Amino acid sequence: MSIRAEYIWIDGTVPMPYIRSKTKIVDNASDLPIWGFDGSSTNQAVGNDSDCMLNPVCMVPDPIRGEDDILVMCEVFNADGSVHKSNTRAALRKLSEKFSGEKCWFGIEQEYTFFD
Repeated sequence: MSIRAEYIWIDGTVPMPYIRSKTKIVDNASDLPIWGFDGSSTNQAVGNDSDCMLNPVCMVPDPIRGEDDILVMCEVFNADGSVHKSNTRAALRKLSEKFSGEKCWFGIEQEYTFFD
């Protein structure tokens, strides 16, 4: 049975990047391929050299589509396999490996302003 895998990544738009996605039909979730895309349409490459790669990092069940469909969080790499400059997760991965013996805490902070 085929499933829909929604590949999700962060683009190269500045000053604030956007979340991008595209859907791939796969036979099973255990074998997610690296998938290429045109980085010139996501502010991640110039038109004459626009190949980029999506490397699956994490998958979770798709809460919208349901069934066996999945969301696939990805890192972006250049066509030669090097880390793309918009891939800030790569730096975090290096730190995580360096301090693998430590317990890391991650926090998310949100601030709100109310107007009358």
